[in-house]
Amino acid sequence: MRKVFFAVVVLISSLSIGQNPLSLFQEGGGRIILEQTNDYKGELYIYNEWNKGMLVLNDSIFSVQDFVKYDAYNDRVLIKNMKNLNEIIEIYDNSLTGFSLIDAKSGVKHDFVKLDNSKFNEMVPGKYFEIVFNLENKNYFLKQSTKYLYDASKSKGSQPMNFIPLEYKDKVTYFIKNHSGLYEKVSLNKKSILNVLNEHSKLVSQYLSQHKMNLKKELEVVKFVNYYYSL
Repeated sequence: MRKVFFAVVVLISSLSIGQNPLSLFQEGGGRIILEQTNDYKGELYIYNEWNKGMLVLNDSIFSVQDFVKYDAYNDRVLIKNMKNLNEIIEIYDNSLTGFSLIDAKSGVKHDFVKLDNSKFNEMVPGKYFEIVFNLENKNYFLKQSTKYLYDASKSKGSQPMNFIPLEYKDKVTYFIKNHSGLYEKVSLNKKSILNVLNEHSKLVSQYLSQHKMNLKKELEVVKFVNYYYSL
C-alpha cells in the first residue's frame, strides 16, 4: 500500500508537439497540477513505472524519451521534463499517434498505437492499443490493457469498519483485424479467433495441426494471424 504523488504539466493548446518535439519543454508550455491518490493498492501503470521509450507524432516524427509511462487507469501517456525531472508532462495533443515503451525489467519493446472507434466493429472505450509482439511490423493483433478499481470490502460483504483498501486490477482485451479491415474483439482460444478469421479453412487446419497450436497464447496468435494474412 502506498500513496502516489505526481505533478502533471498539462500542455496548453498553443504548444504544438507535432511541429517541434523540443517545444514540449519550453518555458510557459503548461501549468503544474499536483495530484494525490488515495491509499490504493497496486499500480496505475503497466510495464513498471518509468521506462525509456519514444513518442510518435503525426506518424512521422519520432521523439526519443528517457522517461515514459502509460497510465492504464486514465488512458494517458506521461513523460518527464528533462530540464526538471520533478515535472511530469501529460501528452494529450492530437499529434500523438503512438508511443513505445522499453520494459526496464525485460528489455522488451512494446509498441502502442492510438485508434478511434471508426477502426473497430463496435464501440470501444479508450484510445491506446498495444500491437502484440510486433515481430513483423504488422498490426493485425492488438490488445488493450486497462486498470480498474476493485473493492474487496463489497465483494466479501465486509462491514465498513473492516475496511479493505481499494486495489487496481488488470483487465486485458484482445482484438483481431477482420476481413473488413475493422478490429473485432476476441478471446484467446481457437473458436473465438477462427470465428473472425474464417476463410482458407483447409490451409488453416493444416497449419494449426502442424504447429500444434490451440491459440491460447499471444505469441501463437501473432504467428497464426500473420500466416493467415499471408495467404
